[in-house]
Amino acid sequence: MESRLFHILEKSFGISENRFAEAVSIKNDKGGLLGDILVNKNVVSERQLLEALSFLYDLPVWFDLPLDNIDFAFTRHIPIQFLKKYLMVPLVITVQAPKSEPAATAPDEMETEEALAPSSKYVIAMNNPSSFQPLDDLVRSLGLREYDVVLSTKEAILSAINISYDLSQSTAEELVQDMEEDGSNIISELEDTADLLDDTSDAPIIKLVNHILS
Repeated sequence: MESRLFHILEKSFGISENRFAEAVSIKNDKGGLLGDILVNKNVVSERQLLEALSFLYDLPVWFDLPLDNIDFAFTRHIPIQFLKKYLMVPLVITVQAPKSEPAATAPDEMETEEALAPSSKYVIAMNNPSSFQPLDDLVRSLGLREYDVVLSTKEAILSAINISYDLSQSTAEELVQDMEEDGSNIISELEDTADLLDDTSDAPIIKLVNHILS
């Protein structure tokens, strides 16, 4: 596998055999992932590495992950530490079914709506496609039978993980409850503050801003 990766990187990005061999030597001596060593040693960029891994594993690369329609259900079953450790995140992608050619006889209106209704599928974004066992554990925990795997950057995956857990339903319910219980107290505390500009570190101000953002 290492020799195949080298040939891809050499052909695509012109890296030298000596620099690749140096990274392999570091991996054998100190451990770690070869891809991380190549990136940390500036042999290749993360994007170049992902493009090479995409060719090697026959997986698509998504440098930008769709975060506008996240399904937070998985956050109730998967610990955030697990996803961050193995740099993977499950996403639910809405797929719009393509319109079919008009039939000679107009179909039933209900059937037409069902045929055009969008469907959802699981897509698991990974940074290291060799993490087979963690991927199997994730799939088993989610009870998935069908899913796609894509490669993405560490930054994009970590961002998707943080957004998913920060905006999960349980977190939202806690924020609403906190607003209901403490909202009046915060206003009362602020009324006792003489000048907001005199002490921007005052606790009631910070709490109010946090509630407004929530």
